[in-house]
Amino acid sequence: MKPESLNKAGNVFYLICRMSIGLFFFITGLNKLFHPVFQGYMLNTMIKIGFSDPQLMAHFVAFNEALWGLLLLLGLLTRLSSFSLIIIMIVALTTKDIHSIPTELIPIDPKIGVRPMDNFTWLTYFFFLPQVLYIMLLGLFSFYGYKIFGLDYFLKKKKAYSSW
Repeated sequence: MKPESLNKAGNVFYLICRMSIGLFFFITGLNKLFHPVFQGYMLNTMIKIGFSDPQLMAHFVAFNEALWGLLLLLGLLTRLSSFSLIIIMIVALTTKDIHSIPTELIPIDPKIGVRPMDNFTWLTYFFFLPQVLYIMLLGLFSFYGYKIFGLDYFLKKKKAYSSW
């Protein structure tokens, strides 16, 4: 396979990943804004975390997920939208999800006894968290931008033509 073909295939895969992650955040943000079950889940999460105005914070986060997810999906302000979603994911990771990692290992055989969690195993659990993967992918999008297709491309092209 020629390097150009691999490059094109890689660009298409990048586009699919960017659009999929954008769609994911757009849908989850809309669900948290308008679906009663997800609204309740989001509100309970904000209450457990301890925000002073959990209702406002739940709406703020959900709106931002939907907005930046839509922009990422469209390839508009790709770097900014990716960076904004990274911030949301880091806050979610540090305030809620990192606490879901167990502190000890419970073996199947109770005779062995409970063992404390070693650093290597903790890191394995950490990388299992979906937020870590989202942060990594969003980091790629924030560095590379829209890459091959997105509204940023058309705006850049239009700006180049208008400067002549």
